Amino acid sequence: MTHPLRLADNRVPVYYAGGERISEFRGVAPATGPEDWVGSLSALPSAILPAGHPADTGVSRTGAGSLAELVAADPAAWLGEKLAAAYGGSSGVLVKLLDAGERLPVHCHPDRQFARARLGSLFGKTEGWIVLATAADAKVWLGMRDQVDRDDLRRWIAGQDTAAMLAAMNELTVRPGQVLYVPAGVPHSIGPGVLITELQEPTSFSVLADHDAFGVGEQAATLGLGWDVALDCFDLSGYARRSADLLPTPRSLAPGVTSLFAAEADEFFRAWRVDCTDAVRLAEPSFAVVVVTEGAGECGSLQVQKGQTLVIPYAAGPLEFRGSVTAIVCLPPEVP
Repeated sequence: MTHPLRLADNRVPVYYAGGERISEFRGVAPATGPEDWVGSLSALPSAILPAGHPADTGVSRTGAGSLAELVAADPAAWLGEKLAAAYGGSSGVLVKLLDAGERLPVHCHPDRQFARARLGSLFGKTEGWIVLATAADAKVWLGMRDQVDRDDLRRWIAGQDTAAMLAAMNELTVRPGQVLYVPAGVPHSIGPGVLITELQEPTSFSVLADHDAFGVGEQAATLGLGWDVALDCFDLSGYARRSADLLPTPRSLAPGVTSLFAAEADEFFRAWRVDCTDAVRLAEPSFAVVVVTEGAGECGSLQVQKGQTLVIPYAAGPLEFRGSVTAIVCLPPEVP
């Protein structure tokens, strides 16, 4: 495969409400589901897959077939030899459109060290958010303001005291265009009315401190590990004076190309915003997932417009944009 492919809406069934803003962004008929997995090689784990859904739910479909099957048939062409070798044929990244129709639980994700030791996975779940649209005064909660004692968190969880959890966290009003970095371990919650492009490590590991209200039992909320072990996932340090760690400043890479996350995110994923008014050509080939956020033009050989998504094989060569178009180019981790 040597050319970009279009990606259709790829909703994945999850336990919270939302999805209207994804349909509005894409300009399609309303569809059920608050998460659209874009350019995904990952399937929703069988343990949380609702009955009646195919085993490969979550894997993206293209006009040429299942993306996972395409990549497996020629990993070097799709991923490049270095990336294909690093992660056994995985791209190392999962991209989502996520629309919170209600407040998401207070939760965190394991880091790679924990995931390897306890969950048998190369990947944890560090993630980054790029806000596409919001309702008025939409909020997120990100990290603890000040250091929280482990025993206090355990007590809040036992009583499902969500108010106490949220009161201890940094509450942020978000706006379109804002970028937030969420390292594994950092507690967080997304409020209703927030549409994001999310980049993350390709797992579905979540430890839900706030779970009863979402119909999730303790077994699933702790990844089957129990609270004595699962609490080790939480970063309970204070972030009130460390906002730069979670709110990165975009940095220019080249005319029309801006890196949205700081360099410390590169080992997990990269996101470049392309602001094209005529032509912009990226420097190097890469597997990539593209989310077109404004305007219209061309991406490689395809005509594109706001709301469309694409997957780009490494063999397509350096990607070129033409026209008046803005896009987020979501890239795999930087392999040493």
